[in-house]
Amino acid sequence: MKTFAIIMGATFAMSAAACGKKAEGGGAMAGGDLPPTCKKYLDTAKACFAEAGDAGKAAADAFAQTAKAWEDAAKAGNGAALEAGCKSAFDAGKQMGAMCPKVKWE
Repeated sequence: MKTFAIIMGATFAMSAAACGKKAEGGGAMAGGDLPPTCKKYLDTAKACFAEAGDAGKAAADAFAQTAKAWEDAAKAGNGAALEAGCKSAFDAGKQMGAMCPKVKWE
């Protein structure tokens, strides 16, 4: 459980760092949508939280705030910078595999 919290904390920190950065050239995504990597990460992480039981529920509650921040960053035209942060978060999230072995981090 403690490992799960540590991994999630590191993942949130990496992804949140991208939210405040505006990519050069504007970095806007069409319509302010979340980049595909962010959507993939959110879906995979939510599935992992659901499988992880009580530890996952606490992380999912905190993660809802991160998801909202990502949506706001995308709407503000920070999609390109957000994409890079989401890729890092997804790569770090693969370490959660032991907490949710049925979820594929691919």
